[in-house]
Amino acid sequence: MNFIQRFGYYLVGLALGSIVVFFVLDKKKTSFCYLPNCRILKDIRLKKRAFTPTVQELITTKTLDTAAITAAYNNGTVDFSRSNTKKKSCKTYTIENNYKEKSYEFLVENCDSIALIKQVIIQ
Repeated sequence: MNFIQRFGYYLVGLALGSIVVFFVLDKKKTSFCYLPNCRILKDIRLKKRAFTPTVQELITTKTLDTAAITAAYNNGTVDFSRSNTKKKSCKTYTIENNYKEKSYEFLVENCDSIALIKQVIIQ
């Protein structure tokens, strides 16, 4: 068996294996968050939400919709240049997102078991 035949068998096996893995992982609803932005947002999503009194007031006066917070946690962009990731206890992240034609900027303090939204800027 020469190199071309071996390479052909390799490609066929690779294609079949990729198809099987694709359908198995699709059924399990797995996600691969390897990039820093995705990892931070997933970590914040898994924790209990808490709000400072000023943010809670924005929610009760219906200036801020909790759907905007959920959208930011799912599709937002973490601005690492304005985030404080050097702290040991609770790191602070700035998350930007657009929702319903408004621009939101959230300052989130990510602790061990809780994600505290400290400040919201709506533009």
